[in-house]
Amino acid sequence: MRAFSREAPLPAEGRRRRPGESERRGRSAALSSPSQSLPLRAPARPSAAVSGRWSARGFTLTEMLAAFALLGLLSAMAVPPIVDSFRAQRVRHAAMALRTLLQRTRAEAAARAANVAVVFDPPASGNAPAGVGPPGGPPTIAVYLDENHNGVRRREIAAGEERLLRPAWRFDERFPGVEWGAPSETAGGAPIPGLAVGVARMVSFSPFGSSGNGRITVSGAGVVYSVVIHGGSSRIRLERRAGTVWVPA
Repeated sequence: MRAFSREAPLPAEGRRRRPGESERRGRSAALSSPSQSLPLRAPARPSAAVSGRWSARGFTLTEMLAAFALLGLLSAMAVPPIVDSFRAQRVRHAAMALRTLLQRTRAEAAARAANVAVVFDPPASGNAPAGVGPPGGPPTIAVYLDENHNGVRRREIAAGEERLLRPAWRFDERFPGVEWGAPSETAGGAPIPGLAVGVARMVSFSPFGSSGNGRITVSGAGVVYSVVIHGGSSRIRLERRAGTVWVPA
């Protein structure tokens, strides 16, 4: 039986080199050898004169004063619009609060199966100027329940026969800076009274949600809002004055 033996590989110099093998070996040797690698060039640094000139230079007093003056001018231009925007939002929030009060009063009348009224009175404090009160000035607002089922009446409120559901609060204290009503320059014509709900100065809701018609107006910062009560349809809407007309808000 013939034995097979693996021949030893031929030395490198005895083998036939393939085409291009020497070039590849030379290139790989050049890349792997640190002495033959290409030198890395360090990034250029600014000269000492240029770097010293820029590092030593700062802001002069004139430049700082000019910057502060420009900053103050921009601040003075931006503050008034921001303040007016806050005041306009406060007017809108006051109108929305009045609308919410009327809507809750209407719901309470239905829940209690009795008449419930939002009553507007002159301020209770004695230092109020003459003539202040509905429809001219900011009122004191309270909510009363008709316990004897004959309607909320002024005479019975004064006699203590109507039940006070919510303590009275002053409009000008809860919403400072918001005007009751609208002056002629803001309303776009004739002045608008703050309260237009009848001689009784109240908005009374029946158990079925019906009430009389009326309008409550507040203003400030050049904007005017009204809460409109539609007694026949039991709707309570918020409107905004746009020139001489009312638009939904």
